[in-house]
Amino acid sequence: MSKKRRNRHKAEHQEAQFDFDEAKELTVGEAMRKNEEVEAGVLPGDSILDKYVKQHKDEIEADKFETRQFSKDDLVEKEEVEETQTLDNLLQELREETGVTSPAPEDELRQFDDLELTRVSEAPLVEEFETEEVPLVGAEEALTRSRVSDNEDGNSKKKWVLYGILAALVVLILGTGYYVYRQVARSTKEIQTSQSTTNTQSDAEEFNNLYDAFYTDSNKTALKNSQFDKLSQLKTLLDKLEGSREYTLAKSKYDSLATQIKAIQDVNAQFEKPAIVDGVLDTNAKAKSDAKFTDIKTGNTELDKVLDKAISLGKSQQTSASSSSSSETSSSSSRQASENTASETSPSSSNTASTETRSTRSEVNMGVSSAGVAVQRSASRVSYNQSAIDDSNNSAWDFADGVLEQILATSRSRGYITGNQYILERVNIVNGNGYYNLYKPDGTYLFTLNCKTGYFVGNGSGHADDLDY
Repeated sequence: MSKKRRNRHKAEHQEAQFDFDEAKELTVGEAMRKNEEVEAGVLPGDSILDKYVKQHKDEIEADKFETRQFSKDDLVEKEEVEETQTLDNLLQELREETGVTSPAPEDELRQFDDLELTRVSEAPLVEEFETEEVPLVGAEEALTRSRVSDNEDGNSKKKWVLYGILAALVVLILGTGYYVYRQVARSTKEIQTSQSTTNTQSDAEEFNNLYDAFYTDSNKTALKNSQFDKLSQLKTLLDKLEGSREYTLAKSKYDSLATQIKAIQDVNAQFEKPAIVDGVLDTNAKAKSDAKFTDIKTGNTELDKVLDKAISLGKSQQTSASSSSSSETSSSSSRQASENTASETSPSSSNTASTETRSTRSEVNMGVSSAGVAVQRSASRVSYNQSAIDDSNNSAWDFADGVLEQILATSRSRGYITGNQYILERVNIVNGNGYYNLYKPDGTYLFTLNCKTGYFVGNGSGHADDLDY
């Protein structure tokens, strides 16, 4: 070994040494690799990682903190090139020191029996890389695959995260759009409902105002004849309310009103002039010769009463018209017979006074005259007996004390009559008792009464079937 080489070896006595005897047993390639490890400061107890770090410290230091990826073939090729270059450099150095130009590799190694190859190892660099990422040949490939896998997993996760975000955005946009749509639809519906409610309320108010105008009073018991032609206008207003909650009540009002108007018109059509005007019966109205009267009910109690009176008036006129001529003839004959009897017999003064007294009593409180009124004689509970009626002086016609007054008071309290507005007619004498019929001023039959006992009964439902004789 040259002096220069020995001096360097002495100066670096702490470095790892490559024993020449050991080198002799190795091939050239193995000797080069061993020499390279010695130069790098590799010790027998070093791990693979320590050996790699020491042998590639220049590259690691140059590429510190960077990841270098090579394929397996690239790393093997690089290793071979580096070994060749190191061997060439070593041979060149030996030639320079010994002056041998081109000896065989084996001869060169034999000339240096005590050759010691040393290389200073920089320990601080090893210590530094103990905390750094070291790309090993085998580890580098694993790390590369791991990073690729991590990248793929990362990319996959990123894609799913992105998809999730996009899906959330879509749901948010759709939800927001639907919410806005619902709000707009609701607002529109509320506006339309508000407008519809306002219009309905206005139509309902107009309907009720016109409906009220058909009646003469707030109790709606009597109708104005002058309003009958406006029923079609009320129907138009009713149609506007169809579908609203006010329609049912309005329809009920309209139907009832239409029924009442028709009933009045039907009854009035049987008379030469309207018998019912604004809810009041005109007793002077005359029934037509071909009139046909039937009972009518409208549900309006007060109107039904007036209708009944009008129908009774018409029927009584028809009855009286057929019997008026015979009644007049019979009455005339009776008067003539009475006069003859009176002229033939001259009653005493006392009998005359008594007759006048009975007659006076019999005529007291007889009410209004029935002249010109179609009295409902056909409804009488006791049949008419003209001969008994003509026997006006018979004491059977005399009222017992207080009987007539009591009957009239009861009739007034029940609303049958008012004051002395009534018609009282003799009907017949049965078992010595005189029977009278009481009528309203328009000729409507009320009941038949016994002037002795005060018993009276009419034709209404639930009354007694028989009289008191």
